[in-house]
Amino acid sequence: MRLKSEIKAKNTTQEWIARQIGVPFGTFKKWMTRKTYPNLKEGIEISKLLGVSAEYLVTGIEPNGDILDDSERKLVNAYRKLIPSDQENVMLAVNAWVGKSEPRQIY
Repeated sequence: MRLKSEIKAKNTTQEWIARQIGVPFGTFKKWMTRKTYPNLKEGIEISKLLGVSAEYLVTGIEPNGDILDDSERKLVNAYRKLIPSDQENVMLAVNAWVGKSEPRQIY
């Protein structure tokens, strides 16, 4: 279940998310067990709190069409937290590892 894995990946709790969006925890638990579902507004609020698209939570597909597993999502989230110069260094290293450019010192 994507919602459960995203909550775990963000090191947060179901209780915290329920409080943030203003719903009783019992209601949130029903969403987690698929007995009921959040409305559109609540779904969007949840996706914002978790830093993922609502489309991903519903379909498992990113808006650009890519499907990411949990480890790929963690990698993308970590990359997004880097400052631009560190992001550039990561891309240089990745491109070297996959053979798209000559390896070079990036530090």
